[in-house]
Amino acid sequence: MTRSNRFLVASLAACGAVLAAAVAPQAQMDLGPKVEKTYGQGLPRDRDTLIFTDDQYPVWPLTPEQKAYAPINGARMKQHVVNLAKIAIRYRDAGHKWWGRLPGTTADKEGMAYMTKEFESLGLKVEHHPFTLPDDWRPTDFSGSYKTADGKTVELTTIFPVSDTKPTGPQGITAEAVWVGIGSGADFIGRDVKGKAVIIYSTFVPGGRSHSASDRARIFDSNTRAAKLGAAAIVDVMAVPGNGQFEPEGGERTIPNFTLSQDEGFALKDRLDNGEKVVMNLKLVVPELTNIQTEYTVATLPGTSDEQIVVMTHTDGYFEAAMDNAAGMASALELARFYAARPQQERPRTLTFIQFPDHHHGETSLRKFVEPMTPWNKVAVKLTMEHPSQTLLYMYNASLTPTNAVGAFRWNALGSPEFEKMVFNTLREFGVSVYAMEDGPKNGNFAPSFHIIDHVIYHTSLDVPELVPAAGLERATRAFAAALDRANKMTMSQLRGPAFPPKSGQGSLTGIGLPNNAPAQGARNRDDQ
Repeated sequence: MTRSNRFLVASLAACGAVLAAAVAPQAQMDLGPKVEKTYGQGLPRDRDTLIFTDDQYPVWPLTPEQKAYAPINGARMKQHVVNLAKIAIRYRDAGHKWWGRLPGTTADKEGMAYMTKEFESLGLKVEHHPFTLPDDWRPTDFSGSYKTADGKTVELTTIFPVSDTKPTGPQGITAEAVWVGIGSGADFIGRDVKGKAVIIYSTFVPGGRSHSASDRARIFDSNTRAAKLGAAAIVDVMAVPGNGQFEPEGGERTIPNFTLSQDEGFALKDRLDNGEKVVMNLKLVVPELTNIQTEYTVATLPGTSDEQIVVMTHTDGYFEAAMDNAAGMASALELARFYAARPQQERPRTLTFIQFPDHHHGETSLRKFVEPMTPWNKVAVKLTMEHPSQTLLYMYNASLTPTNAVGAFRWNALGSPEFEKMVFNTLREFGVSVYAMEDGPKNGNFAPSFHIIDHVIYHTSLDVPELVPAAGLERATRAFAAALDRANKMTMSQLRGPAFPPKSGQGSLTGIGLPNNAPAQGARNRDDQ
């Protein structure tokens, strides 16, 4: 398929469809590090032949009822995503190997200032709340290479440390490499890995943070097993065709734990397949970092009552952090724009937008300040803005192929059965697909709430604007606004039902099947951190 083809949109426009994606800005995905050898088609190196542009995604006419949400514009949101991604890129280009929009950094300050400026331009009042993050894990240097049997040294350009893993120190470590497949118990039978650099092939399940080698995935516990058997280090080869980089979080704490692209992992495997002895050199330097100064912000759009709609958005993220979470930031700004265009008398509840910078770094802002200080008895609905648009990706034989479709989402709706069904139906009507397995609520079960979240490319260098479709931003944000409008026609008691929150901490529609009289599962869902 050539990328010169474009969808014909005139007939849809005539039917009243708003094709904002057709004029969405196009960023330029980095081609990624140069690698020794490639396998199949993959990302980011093959972006020019694999990535669809925004105007190549399907669109459908709005129904008469949905036309009220036509002003919500995907192209405008996509421009925010591009702008916020560029902030992270500037931080990287300033010399930081561990990069993104991280709390207390210049990128954090620039990102929060961007949100403040946009909110204030819409007429919202923004309050700034400085706080101190007690500590953070932030490498200043890392590298990897290996020496082949013939004395050749191969530099690993895609190697990346997993957060919270054990540093090597400036001197690094040297260890012979041993390949153990997916790292199941059977793969270790008869294998002596003591003092070795254990190489594990790890698959996304389904995304950049949960992968099969980690104990987080609860599949093979491969990393934990390797450490218990005396490995000197672990290198997880991420099963994503291409030359990407990966930071899945939750690294093995007793020995150093790195990730490696499939390109470089397969080249290493080829040598081991041929019986070569390969010796790895790995380095990871992580100085102690404490008392990080940052802030969270609260932007307010007054309504006609003291009841609130609370919209919560984290601003931190790794790499370009386009989906996670520039997409959520852009959606929050578009919601603010949509409701700011209405007269105050047409806003029955005050809208409160909370931006916090430490979602992936302990959420001190939420636990110490936001949660205890929010008048939850006055909160009608809590909406968490997190990853509302991502291109649907498929493994295709030896390659990775994007599509011109928007992926389905993890999700939750928590409240009365009437509220939960309304949220599900609204998402469906606007073309937002969800998992059959329903999550628990985000950021606590303090009020009736809902969210969607995609999570395949997050915490990877594939988290770029090109894989955040403007069409998806538009569908999701229109659905959010419609759901809030419908919720605003319900009373607090109708939103909460007779016994809120349910003991199970889950919604009642689908999911893991916990009945609402099951034992409580805790007030907070932290699966996405």
